[in-house]
Amino acid sequence: MRDRILIIALSILFALIVTGLFYNQILRYSYYSKMSRNNSIRVLPIGGSRGTIYDRNEKPLVTSRLSFDAVISYQEIGDRRRLAELLSNVLGMTGEQIMNAFEKAGRRPFAGVIIAEDIPKDKALALEEASFDTSGLDIETKAKRNYIYKHFGCHIFGYLSEVTEAELDSLKDDGYRMHDMIGRSGLEKYYEGSLKGVDGGTQIEVDNRGHQTRVLGMKEPESGQDLYLTIDIRLQIVSDKLLGDHKGAVVVMDPRNGEILALSSHPTFDPNIFVEHNTSSQRMELLTDNKGRPMSNKAISSTYPPGSVFKIVTASAALEEKKITHNTRFFCSGVYKLGSAGFHCWKDSGHGAQNVVEGLMNSCNVFFYNIGRALGVDRLETFTKLFGYGKPTDIDLTDEVGGTAPGKDWKVAHKKGIWYEGETLNYAIGQGYLSVTPIQVLRMTAVMANNGNLVHPHVVKKIGSNELQNQKPKDLGLRDDTLREVRTGMFEAVNNDSGTAKRTKLSGTIVAGKTGTAQNPHGRTHAWFCGFAPFSDPKICVVVFLEHGGKGGVEPAAIARGIFEEAKNLGYI
Repeated sequence: MRDRILIIALSILFALIVTGLFYNQILRYSYYSKMSRNNSIRVLPIGGSRGTIYDRNEKPLVTSRLSFDAVISYQEIGDRRRLAELLSNVLGMTGEQIMNAFEKAGRRPFAGVIIAEDIPKDKALALEEASFDTSGLDIETKAKRNYIYKHFGCHIFGYLSEVTEAELDSLKDDGYRMHDMIGRSGLEKYYEGSLKGVDGGTQIEVDNRGHQTRVLGMKEPESGQDLYLTIDIRLQIVSDKLLGDHKGAVVVMDPRNGEILALSSHPTFDPNIFVEHNTSSQRMELLTDNKGRPMSNKAISSTYPPGSVFKIVTASAALEEKKITHNTRFFCSGVYKLGSAGFHCWKDSGHGAQNVVEGLMNSCNVFFYNIGRALGVDRLETFTKLFGYGKPTDIDLTDEVGGTAPGKDWKVAHKKGIWYEGETLNYAIGQGYLSVTPIQVLRMTAVMANNGNLVHPHVVKKIGSNELQNQKPKDLGLRDDTLREVRTGMFEAVNNDSGTAKRTKLSGTIVAGKTGTAQNPHGRTHAWFCGFAPFSDPKICVVVFLEHGGKGGVEPAAIARGIFEEAKNLGYI
């Protein structure tokens, strides 16, 4: 009886084995055949390089170079001891480093894991040759970004970082894979679709030990499209150097077409840090610095009260609305009374009787309190928006903000209160709730330089061989006499010995400009200068902004003078 039960049990077991073999070898043949082919065929990727970035004179600014990475596929490692000896002999890795590399690869056993980045070419070739007899090791080739001028122009170019695992699911359909770099800010992000190359690769067949037996095919990688900028790197370097250790921004533009010739923001950073290995601590330091904010482009991504540079808008509005004429005068005693409150001029003793040209030349607050009150908040808000404030300029860089062009409805919505007349007086001199970016101030300045047109600032001139069609300037409809009076006031501010911007005066070239000193609840005043040259036929517009920089007529005016001088040396004016 016992033997019979044993025979039945063995028969059932045999039947199950036969059934399993039939299922796996017959019914599931195509599935396992495909798996076998996949295991015997491997693709060695070759990254497509990103497009090169050139300045307006076709001088390369950002390029890509060939880089080699050592990659371990944990599941394919055969002789660990042999592989460890190879890594030690060729790369000089210590036992601890090799152990950590194996541990790192083991956490993702079915994917290639980089264990040594950007290794020298001769060592890459030695490892590549040895990998034919050492399973589990591959050499990946990729194009590595190189920012030639380091921190100069960094906020224009932006930076790259690796695609994260969380991002990969949404990006893999666009051709991204692990270890690929993607733009995170600036041009690298804004023009990611154009700059990104198309990966290629070599398809090889391997044996059961992972050794290459033959090459099945190859697809050449494709480079991304090149960008040709409006930037002149010579002017860019001078702008960055003149900013020195100041926190702030400098932007230089052609007022005729909106081409940005230089754009500086300080503090700066070296974008190469984000593509080099062993720089994680430096990257973290940059990304977490909330005091200096080196990663923030202060020219377009931070807002500030404009102070007296805004008087250009207030004067234009009063002239357009015929609240004043060239002959209108207001007396400045140093203080303007509104009920029991006193609103002060920056000059305690006052400026005496002032017309609009003198009011701009001397930056007289009392003159602008008078015309601001005559205009009222609604007209001020209208003209503020007419000059492009309160919304982004749509420059082709990432993270631009629009600032605030306040009014009665804005205050109800954001401050839950009514508008007071004293707030109108502050509005008229560029204080209060009004907040702007340096690029917006520059565009306002260009309106005075180009006879009343609001231009579209832009950084890229051409993608590959395709010229970009820029937005046409918008005619604001300002009268000739309005433009003439404001321009004359800016001329006097620089060229009159009493003008607030006299430090910008340049021998042989007539500059016009306006200074601004903006009150700041967090400490020392912010300082501004905006201007253009030459006066009769403007070709350059400049804005200089210094956080906590004191008076606009001092350092910002001197920095602007240096930029105008360099622009003259380069033949722009």
